[in-house]
Order: sequence, then structure tokens, then C-alpha cells
Amino acid sequence: MSKGQAAALLQKVRRWIEEEGLFPQTGWIVAALSAVADSLAMTAMLASLFPKERILCAHVNHGIRGEEAQADEAFVVQWCREQGLALEVLHADVPGEARRSGEGLEACGRRVRYAFLEKLAFGENDRIATAHTRSDQAETVLLHLLQGAGLRGLSGIRPIRGKIVRPVLCLSRQETEAFCREEGLLFRTDSTNSSVEYTRNRLRLEVLPLLRELNPNVEETLVRTARGFRRDDDCLEALARQALEKARPQGDGEAGSPFLKTAPLQSLPDSLALRAMELYFRERGCPRPETVHLETALGFLKAGGGRMHFPGGWELSVWTDRLCLAQIPESSGGWEVPVSLPETRLGDGRRLFLEVFPVSEMKNRINFHNLLFPILFDYDTISRSQAFWAVRTRRPGDRFVPAGRGVAKSLKKLLNEARVPPSQRERLAMLTAGEEILWLEGFGVCQRCRPGPQTRQVLLLRLEDGAGKEKD
Repeated sequence: MSKGQAAALLQKVRRWIEEEGLFPQTGWIVAALSAVADSLAMTAMLASLFPKERILCAHVNHGIRGEEAQADEAFVVQWCREQGLALEVLHADVPGEARRSGEGLEACGRRVRYAFLEKLAFGENDRIATAHTRSDQAETVLLHLLQGAGLRGLSGIRPIRGKIVRPVLCLSRQETEAFCREEGLLFRTDSTNSSVEYTRNRLRLEVLPLLRELNPNVEETLVRTARGFRRDDDCLEALARQALEKARPQGDGEAGSPFLKTAPLQSLPDSLALRAMELYFRERGCPRPETVHLETALGFLKAGGGRMHFPGGWELSVWTDRLCLAQIPESSGGWEVPVSLPETRLGDGRRLFLEVFPVSEMKNRINFHNLLFPILFDYDTISRSQAFWAVRTRRPGDRFVPAGRGVAKSLKKLLNEARVPPSQRERLAMLTAGEEILWLEGFGVCQRCRPGPQTRQVLLLRLEDGAGKEKD
């Protein structure tokens, strides 16, 4: 590199940051800092482009390389002191944590490292800067190709992923090393980078040199390919989001809805259907499923029926025209609690409120509680059984007579007809008097309890979750 090219590289990074919109106008820039050239060059560039008061360096001693790691830490501490940069250091026992968690050393180290960085970048405008380069991008694309990744994996490292940004992704590893040399930054070398025990190192040290014999510009070619894949992936992601919105039941368009209509998804090409379901899983809070799970779910969707469990205690149910992903209760055991007026704490942490008042006050009371669909009983018909009231979950043989139908049905048949997912059935609460079900969550009061023209007193029922949010 000729004299003055360091300044050109700095401007290249400045343009990249502006074009990609990597940093807000305010907030911490948490720089993941090690002693190697990529990280050191990135942090030095950030310190030149932004006020030093915004930069917080973060160094992790993974407890893997012994004295070498201690020397790296001392180097980083001294360099930050000289540059006037704030620094936070984490000492971790990654080998011990990997043994406890059953993870590989690399995966565990990555998890520990990013958890530390995310803890530091707690503000809305805070960002985590990592020193991934164009060379890392080429290696990542190759690695994902060997692992059988799809379009998203072949898109490689994205400039922005949540709060994580990559300011030097536009530079090669050779360019960051040359920048350090011209700027007099005495970087260190991680000895584990020369070990071919790690797949990425073998790609860097053995595979890429062979590929360069076939194509001297293989790194640039892989980066360009990843950029094209990323554009296609973004397009499919947008189409999948549109499809997901069409699959939401009418009037239930908020994120987190438990149900989807199957027909809009069944008409999609498999690629979009898979993506729409994955988006749905993500918004429901379910960890990203493996490909085999998604393929199985797609089969259920096309067939119009099926049920399966996902890791983390989730269950997917597909039946006729609906699809539902729900978390399976930690305990499948039922519960029963005696009713206490006016409030009863249920066995699953929810709260049930019962209030009695004259019909003449009903309008004011309902407005006071802001109920759109009040759950009302004719209190006079059930008051004598109050000593036997309980709230419980269902049992084998339960039968219910919904108001307006006048016919007793087994709960199993009733729930099947209403297409209630199996994962939700065990959680449904019911108010009982002995063996009679007076009210069933989601189905209302029984025929005998329904208020009528002769009703003088009403019983108002409200069910709230543990956070105080009212349920219908």
C-alpha cells in the first residue's frame, strides 16, 4: 500500500457507513475489540469518524488461550488508554460453559460474546460494531454452501442485523492489515487462526488458495454473488410478509394472533409458504425451527391437517381451514380452585372476578368495566349453588349446554367443532357448580344461566391474565 492509501480506505469506510445507514445520529457505538488487525483498524477508523465520547470498546477474554489471551487483553487495555477510549472487559470461562451447555467451543464463545455486547448496547440508538471484512464474507458464503444453506444463508453477512453493524465489510483483510501498518498500529495475531481444526480456518488456509488458482478474483466474485442473493432474499421476505397478512383472520390483524387461515398459504409456491410460516413462528416467539420441521409443517399445510411439536415446548396444529402455533403448558396436569368473591386466583396464575348487582345498574356497571362482550349470568338461577362453585380445567366426560343451543355436548365434540387447538384445550377455564358447567372460557354461559326478561340480579364475570389484561 502506498503512502496515503490509509486515508482513502478511511473514506471508503465513511461512504459505506453512510450508504448503508449503519449508525443513528446519537447513541453508543460498542466496538467489539480484539488485538487483531481487522478489529483494531475498525476501532481506529470509528474513532476518526465519530466523537470518541460515543465509542465504547468491548473486549472478551474467552479463557481459551491462556497467557496469549492475557497478553491480548493487556495490549487492548493499553491501546485504549493511549487512544482515550472507554473500555469494558469480560472474563469468561468458555470451555467450562461449553461443557455445561453441550455446545461446541466456537458456538459457545459466540453466544457469550454477543450476550456481553448486547448488554452494553442497551439503548435504542446504541449499535454494536463488529469487524467482519469482505474476506470474512467470502469465507461465510463458502461455509454456508458446504452446510447446504438456502438463499438466506448464501446471502452471507449482512451489513445490519438488528443492532449489529459491520463498518469494514467493504474492506478485505489485506486492506485492514495494510491500514494498521501505515497508521503504526501494532496488531497481534490470534494463534487459533492458524489451526485447521476449525472449518473456517481450513477454508481460509487451504480451500481459498486453490480457488484463487482457478479465479484470482474469487473473493470479489463470492461477495458479488452474496449481494445478489441478498437482494433476492429481501424480495422474497417482503412477499412472504404480504402473504402472512392475507392469512390473518378478518379483524385479527395484529402480530401475535394465534391463528392463520390456511387457504391463502396453500395457494402460495412452497418457497413463499415456508417463509411466511417462519415469519409467523418468529412473531409468536418460537425459536427458528430447523428445515426438517418447516418441511413437515408445509406437508401438513398442503394436506389440510396435522400436528407436531417443535423444540422449546411449541405445538403446531393444522386442521381444515386453520393453522395455529401455541406454546404447550409446562404442566399438562389439571387444576381446580374454590371460588372466592369477588376475586379468585386460578391455578395458572390468571384471575377471575365475579360481581353481583341489580339489572337496573347493568348499563352503568358494564360501561364502567368497558366490556364489549360482557359475560353475564342470571344470578337468581344459580345463587343457591354458590357454596359448590369452583373454577377448574376440563376432565374426561365433561358436558356443556351452551346458551342459545339448548343441547348438551361433550367438551371434546364441542372443542372439535370449534376447531380449538389441542394445545389450548387444557388451559381453558370453566366455572362449575358440582358437575354442572356454568361457564366455559371462549363459549360463554350455559343455557340455564342466561339472563332473561325475568332476571332481577346479574352476575358479571371477568377473566384477566397474570398481567391484568382482560380476556373475553
